[in-house]
Amino acid sequence: MPIHDQSYRHWEGELKSHTFRWWAITIEGLKVLLRRKLFVIFILAPAIIQFLVFGGMIYGVNTYTFFMNMNFITPEFFYKFCMRQSFFIALICVFAGSGLIANDLRSNAFQLYLSKPLTRLDYILGKFAIMLIMLGFITLIPGILLFIEHSVLSQDSTFFLEQYWIFGSITLFSLILIIPTMSMILAFSSITKSYRYSAIMFMAIIFGTPVIGTLLREILRAKWAYYIQYWWNMENMGRELFGISKTTNTWYWSALIMIIITVISIVVIHRRIKGVDIVK
Repeated sequence: MPIHDQSYRHWEGELKSHTFRWWAITIEGLKVLLRRKLFVIFILAPAIIQFLVFGGMIYGVNTYTFFMNMNFITPEFFYKFCMRQSFFIALICVFAGSGLIANDLRSNAFQLYLSKPLTRLDYILGKFAIMLIMLGFITLIPGILLFIEHSVLSQDSTFFLEQYWIFGSITLFSLILIIPTMSMILAFSSITKSYRYSAIMFMAIIFGTPVIGTLLREILRAKWAYYIQYWWNMENMGRELFGISKTTNTWYWSALIMIIITVISIVVIHRRIKGVDIVK
């Protein structure tokens, strides 16, 4: 009777890692968020309704003679849409982003994540992608759709030929609104195990800096106090991008502040995730 070798056989194949490993984290995170009915009803639905209102205004201007004479579809129209959506950006960050990392810290889920063929970078990219998709869904995509709608419904090609640059302004301004804000909420989420604390810290920046900036401006009569206000910096860059700025040579200070916030947030996230990995 032949004797078969039952010893361990080394695998001689070549292990090929998937480039988009982080996408699994993103998909699962989006599924969890979209299963929250209150989140969809009270945050996503109003944001979509506002988009439909702006879309209806564009349709009315291009369809009915009464509205045609008003001609209010200007670069400022698209700027106002993006800024009004910023309220929902803040809400999504509070109710969706505050627990993205904090909940994993509380439940020690990093052991599960990093026991898989996932790296810290994959984990961070997956979490960032969740926020980018959610926030882009209510700012970038609707803004571009509004621009396309007006370009298609216009009586001639004058709007597109003269205002084609608005497409780039919508894209860039949406990213300006999204990236620093989502970076900040994820940074706060990474430094605490409680999503409540991360939400409170985030709201202190978002809603507290306008109050502090206004008080300092009234007391000290200092123009630099404007730069303390988070949303004022966003508005300042947006007005410049859409060509409706009333001031000159101030946007770059706002841009620098947002870059600093983003860089610090990313560094904090990376160090926190790295620290948890070392402790494990």
